Amino acid sequence: MNIHEYYFFDSLDEKEKKELEKISRKKSYKKDEILFYKGDEAKYLYLLVSGIVKVYKHDYKDNEIIIHNLRSPTFIAEIANYEEIPYPANCSFEVDSEVYVIEYNKFKENFLYKPEISMMLIKSLTKKIKALENFINFNITADSNIKITQFLYENEDILSSLRQVKIASILNITPETLSRKISKLKKDKIIENNKGHIKILDHKKLKELFQF
Repeated sequence: MNIHEYYFFDSLDEKEKKELEKISRKKSYKKDEILFYKGDEAKYLYLLVSGIVKVYKHDYKDNEIIIHNLRSPTFIAEIANYEEIPYPANCSFEVDSEVYVIEYNKFKENFLYKPEISMMLIKSLTKKIKALENFINFNITADSNIKITQFLYENEDILSSLRQVKIASILNITPETLSRKISKLKKDKIIENNKGHIKILDHKKLKELFQF
């Protein structure tokens, strides 16, 4: 798909679509490649059009803390562009992915004056703020059973691409804790675990474990 075919840019006319194409290019990235580091200048607006990225930081012990996993299609860390600040976290690819790289200064000059485009970015930012709030509440209040079962249920479409060690990292729990819980779910015939890849067998029972 051309960049103007994504719903974010439905409001553009033909001339504007051509201008957007001039300041954008599609790039392919491999799993584990870095898109940007914390502190990098936000010269580009990134639109993830296929794949998954993680936005993360490191704590004082150099442990990786995942802030958000983003699935296409979505903008990546657009708060840095909008606020004109350095990127507040690192970003890398969880799977092979494709990204449209947009020259932000030209995008700002040519498109941000349009109310539809400004509103689109604001909605995207609001969605990520809500996701961050959910992330914080989830990690503070939820026990490991709820974290694991809810994550499996809500992310079924990407489970085949995630190994258990990656899920443990996302949930900020130890691989040993995850392994024990997965073994229990497998024993109860709620999931199937084939060489580290998880498949849900009983969606109803799985949902009951984190909803009261």
